[in-house]
Amino acid sequence: MKSLAKYALLSLLLFQSCYFGAGLVEENLTEDYSLFANNSMDEMSIWHHTAEYQNDLIVEETVFAVGYDDEFIIAKSHPKDSINRVNKKVTYYHIIKVDNNSKKEYTESTKLTSTQFEVRKRQLKVPNDLKFTKIFKELE
Repeated sequence: MKSLAKYALLSLLLFQSCYFGAGLVEENLTEDYSLFANNSMDEMSIWHHTAEYQNDLIVEETVFAVGYDDEFIIAKSHPKDSINRVNKKVTYYHIIKVDNNSKKEYTESTKLTSTQFEVRKRQLKVPNDLKFTKIFKELE
């Protein structure tokens, strides 16, 4: 009986990340924004911490490139297809203004084409030297 209890405790310790929410990738980009993938890299997304225990999904799966400074986060992502596979034939571009909390502006600056991205960068005055510095090659 003691042996069974030891195995149960060991199993709980080994799998605690599943129970307590540790993700595969959890990286703060700024104070209120983070890059997160829970179980697999193709779940990579950007979240905004709006309040204690409250987060909003800003850029959905699958983010594969990110650049950021104190004012902006830029990202590239591939959407998932109808059977949940990453569609690498399509690339979306995203611009997040760090000090903005408006859900409307997020939607106006996400899922952009390359051309729309360049136009929106000029409109928002995103610095030209802000580049994609974090690139996940396996998702690219």
